[in-house]
This record gives sequence, C-alpha cells and structure tokens, in this order.
Amino acid sequence: MNFFKRKYYQILTKYLQNKPNKVEEYLKSSYYLKNEKHLNIENPKEISEKIQWLKLNLYTEAYKDYVDKYEVRSHIKKVLGPEYLVDIIGVYDNVDDIDFESLPNKFVMKGTHGSGYNVIVEDKASLDWQKTKRELNKYLSLNYYDKYKELIYKDIKPRILVEHFLDQLSDAAIVDYKFLCFHGEPKYIYAKAEEDGIRKRSYYDMEWNKIELPSEKPNYLRRALDKPENFDEMVETARKLAKDFIFIRVDLYSIQGKIYFGELTFFPKSGMKRVMSEPLNQIMGDLIQLPNEARA
Repeated sequence: MNFFKRKYYQILTKYLQNKPNKVEEYLKSSYYLKNEKHLNIENPKEISEKIQWLKLNLYTEAYKDYVDKYEVRSHIKKVLGPEYLVDIIGVYDNVDDIDFESLPNKFVMKGTHGSGYNVIVEDKASLDWQKTKRELNKYLSLNYYDKYKELIYKDIKPRILVEHFLDQLSDAAIVDYKFLCFHGEPKYIYAKAEEDGIRKRSYYDMEWNKIELPSEKPNYLRRALDKPENFDEMVETARKLAKDFIFIRVDLYSIQGKIYFGELTFFPKSGMKRVMSEPLNQIMGDLIQLPNEARA
C-alpha cells in the first residue's frame, strides 16, 4: 500500500470509529488498512470475514459474562469445576482499594472488561506502584467496545482482577494453548511459547502435527513443542467449553500435568489479523457454518 492510500485509510478509519451508524464501514476500512484486502461481510468466506459477521450479528451484549474475566469464573466452575481456575487475590472496582503491600512478589493484574489490559509483575520490589496505578486507572476508563466494535464487551463493568502468577507453580516456561473450536469441536491449536526471549506462536493440528509457516514471519515459533502429556484431557476440556458456540477460542495452560483455564475468546485479534498460514484462512472459514440468514 503506497503512502497516500495508507494515509487515506488511516483518516477514514479514524473518522468512522466514532460513528455509531457506520460500524460495518469502520470494520471494513480498518481491515483493509491492516491487511490490504477487502473485507466481505455480505458473503463471508474466510475465517476473519465470518468472525466479523458473528461480531455484528450474533455475539452481542448477551454474551458478556463469557468474556468478563471475573464473571466467567462462575461458568467455569459450573462446566468444569473450581480446580481449573487460577486462584485470585481479589477483584476491585477502584485501584486505591488494592493493598499493594499485602500482594505477593509475583502476581498478575487484569482489567476484567477487555483484552490487553494487563500488568504482569514478576518482581514486586522493582514495580513503580504509582505509575502502575495510573496505568490501571487508564484501563478502567476505557470501553473496549470502542476499539473494534465488539458488542460483547460494551456493557462489562470495568474492574481490576488480581491473580496469582502461574509461573510460580513451575520452573518451566509457560506455554499458552489456544484451541480453535468450530461448532463445539476443537480443530486446531494455536500455541504460544518463549523463544529468544520473545513470545512466539505456531499452529498444530489435532494430531499434534506442526503446521509450517513462511520462514520470514518474525513471530513464528521455529522450534517444535512437545505434545502435552495430558493433551487428550485438554481437548476434552476445550470441547466442554466450546459446545454451545459456532466458533470460539478456548485458552488453556498445563502446569505439571494440571489444566488451568485462561480465557474464552470469540474474536481472536478481533478478526482483524489474517492467519499466518494462508491456506488456513479459507480452510478455517469453511469450518464455520453461519446461520441461514447469513448465507446469500
């Protein structure tokens, strides 16, 4: 995309972002800006197009408790049991209510109402608490809906959830297993692990075959990950959590053979980033059968 075309789409996207009657136009403009490819919502084929359709037509405010990082815990307890949850230290409406002195040396703070509102603390002694409070207050002032128009986040009450640090349960680096589930069935795993000091990603099929990606991708995990010993249990766990949804991503951790729930994600990367393995964009799209009214 040349400079002038990019500038045009940047201006257009910014203009459309705060126009409540131009949501679809905003998504199309934003998608083109990120991918240099037009977004087909009218007759969606690829996975990102179908995710945008689901965003606009199905997964609305009624689903908010599945993505509220505190409220979803009740759902997990009901479907799986409390043993799958990371222990929490507290949930707070106000940052000033957090007793910093009583927190352990390692902990994680998350905004319950969006994605990316995280503060990961591995050494409390080195943390600038006043700066962190400003950061948390900024998170509390935001409505994640404004970013990519995901109605599922629009009415979530902003709070700060403080959890124990999973890493303290194991000496090994944590792998994040993200199960991509279609009509209740896990079909692919998107795994994130550390390599060269950076969190990188790779894809696996359900036989734990690594799907090779173009070598020039900078955040592609080169090394192959070992298949978790409790992989079958993880698959069944993801299946239980995905059974009521057309498409959902179920994030899980496996620490010393014990499974922990991470989160449920209806719109990975808000459907704005294409899958790094190009054929998967269409293959995964074909796995999503939208309701009859979505088909031409």
